[in-house]
Amino acid sequence: MMWTWFELPDLTSAPAWQDEVKAVNRVDLLTRYLNDYRFFLQKIGTSHDMIDLEPDFWGFARGMGNLDTVPAQVTAAAPNDCANQENSVVGLAHCLIAMTRKYAPDAAVGLHLTCWDWPGNVARCGRDYVALGATGADFLVGEVEAADAGVNALPANGGHNSFWTDQKWAAQLAYWKQMADTVGKPIVAWQIPLGNMRQNNTTNHYQDDKVDWLFSHMDQVASAHVAGLLFGPGTPDSTTVESDGGNLFAKTNTYRNSGGTQLK
Repeated sequence: MMWTWFELPDLTSAPAWQDEVKAVNRVDLLTRYLNDYRFFLQKIGTSHDMIDLEPDFWGFARGMGNLDTVPAQVTAAAPNDCANQENSVVGLAHCLIAMTRKYAPDAAVGLHLTCWDWPGNVARCGRDYVALGATGADFLVGEVEAADAGVNALPANGGHNSFWTDQKWAAQLAYWKQMADTVGKPIVAWQIPLGNMRQNNTTNHYQDDKVDWLFSHMDQVASAHVAGLLFGPGTPDSTTVESDGGNLFAKTNTYRNSGGTQLK
């Protein structure tokens, strides 16, 4: 099972991302959060699961300054598990990884890769994730778009073009490769839209090109140190594996029967 542990937004009812980061500096809220994470890990036990830690949050924290100066009350919130960690967002990331090793020793854990400034600042992104302890995790989680291109093209959603060119894919893969090289861990791509060009742009039948592009460029994907592709709708209206006309299953079966691509 692949779990996305996406719980920090629930610590505060405020809509501002700054409040989500500030919440980890409250002992009461962070204690509840880490208690929940411990319970979750205990339920996983010795299962060979994967855990994706906190989409968006690390990017929000990066927006507050150097990660080791963004406060988080780690030692008070989890004194039996993380008393030796620093009271910062860096300490929180290290704490979550350490708790995973303690309570779910056979699980693999990865930090969600949220570097919105990556087109011009991959080096800083890499340094930040090394500081967060990603070298002690098992993978990094990358992402592309939350919704199908046909959904993003709707006027209500901004009407923007999210079909990807070869050039955009090359830039994305180069970014992932640099991060994987810096941290020394592979990339798992998350929440890849399921649409395809045979859809008619109605609810759960929206067009996109990412499934077809990825399966036809697996050598490039593997060369970027991408070890796994996780497909799924990020919005309620997006195409699903049940509504894509069998495209993902067909592509997966053909790829498997071809022998696959060696990881790099």
